[in-house]
Amino acid sequence: MNDIACYHSNMNDFDFDWDTIRVFLAVAENESLSRAAETLALSQPTVGRHIARLEDRLGVQLFDRRQTGYVLTEGGMRLVKVARSMARGAADFQRAVDFEKAGSVEQVCRITLGEWGQHFLSHHVPVLVDGLGNVRIELYADDTFWDLSRNSADIAVGNQAPTQSHLIAQKLGERGFYVYASSDYLKKHADAYDPTSWSTQIWAGYCGARAKLRSSQLLAGILDGSPCRYAVNNSRALLDILRTGEAMGILPDWIGEHEDLRRLNREPLALGNSWMSFHERLRLHPDLAKVKDRIAALYRQRYAETSQSLETSHEPE
Repeated sequence: MNDIACYHSNMNDFDFDWDTIRVFLAVAENESLSRAAETLALSQPTVGRHIARLEDRLGVQLFDRRQTGYVLTEGGMRLVKVARSMARGAADFQRAVDFEKAGSVEQVCRITLGEWGQHFLSHHVPVLVDGLGNVRIELYADDTFWDLSRNSADIAVGNQAPTQSHLIAQKLGERGFYVYASSDYLKKHADAYDPTSWSTQIWAGYCGARAKLRSSQLLAGILDGSPCRYAVNNSRALLDILRTGEAMGILPDWIGEHEDLRRLNREPLALGNSWMSFHERLRLHPDLAKVKDRIAALYRQRYAETSQSLETSHEPE
């Protein structure tokens, strides 16, 4: 009997606990009890007990315990697909319930858009809700919160178009990555405009999970594996360091062009697209659809303003 068959066979005797499935998914995605515990706001021993209990009840070893973390077994990899399907169904059910309450006093519009997106939209919340008195806005900056179905968000803004057939995608525009520094930094490092000097400049970048971001990969290429002087796991903190004049860094143009910083290169280090995706059922709820349209308009206006700014090349003073 394979693991899937074993799973369904044991379900008749399994006192279903959705919290345990959530823990299973969190450990599978984080490959660590401690990181999963942090994500779920649980203690590490509690997460460990959930996994041990689930394996015992199913009669299947889900993870190999290694020094580097928890790695799914072959059976675990097959079962996690089932768990993800369950998670999507549960999220869809919850959002369906939320939409059934559309005529209630408060409607919730959940938007997942990453840290830079939260930084941007948080300055424009009056525009999002103008005339929509019963709409509550939730902005999620968590970079793991991109699956609309599974996480029960309504709108997502990111760098990839969705592949799910029930989600609708709209391209918002193109973005580029450039090197930025403050005027104070450039007064102390006049050669920073010269790319041949970049490997010896003082940089601020990302650490932790954010070291996987595109800007981090670009910086790693510039430094050829050497560490940057300052590293943070939060985008706003990175921006704050650049503003101090102690380091230079890589930012998306639609952020860097609108801060008190100088762009050091004319051509982008890399280009990418920005996408909005949302549930097709959002069209059935006029107020939430208006929020979606306003978000799209704000991003497109920002990208248009950024393109105009990029036409002006920053040269050394």
